Amino acid sequence: MKNNTVSNPVISTDVMRYKKNKLAANLALGAIACDCLCFMFLYAVVGTDYYSTWAIAFDVIFNLMFLLLTFLLSEQVKGYDSKLVILQLILGAFQIGRIFWLPLGGLLAKPAAIDIGRFLILAISLAASGGLEIASAVIGYIRSKAVAEFNKKVEAGEIDIMEVIRQVDADEAAAKAAEAENAVADATPEVAEQASEEVQ
Repeated sequence: MKNNTVSNPVISTDVMRYKKNKLAANLALGAIACDCLCFMFLYAVVGTDYYSTWAIAFDVIFNLMFLLLTFLLSEQVKGYDSKLVILQLILGAFQIGRIFWLPLGGLLAKPAAIDIGRFLILAISLAASGGLEIASAVIGYIRSKAVAEFNKKVEAGEIDIMEVIRQVDADEAAAKAAEAENAVADATPEVAEQASEEVQ
């Protein structure tokens, strides 16, 4: 029944209701990890003239908010709750937009506050953080909608889980019987006779 169960859309969606949405939650946690990598490399050069401004203070505040909100959102999407998906998309977009603020500004400053290597690390980590945040939001939204619609159909009586399971069992039994008959037909007379006795 295992293969049929996995391939059956009704049963697979029913299983989702009792499992956490770990993929979306882990993507959000990955966004946090990438953001941590970014501020490790960015704040290491705070002592330079370009980064000794009010902009760093705002960046620190945003980082703290991003870390806190993303962690809370990871717990929310884990439970198939998509109420704040817009906030998650905005956070992801802001992460990508930050590439063109302090990292690019530091690279283009006269004299340059960071070298091209550090800029690439900052840009890649921010892009990855934003991309993972957006992916978490999209996957969380899709799965939460699927579970919500499934619950409505179950409550309305449009889907009978037990009936679907019985049908899957019946299909599997029929497939095994057909497989046994084919094996008997293809076997040698001695093996066929033995297999027929076992079937009977």
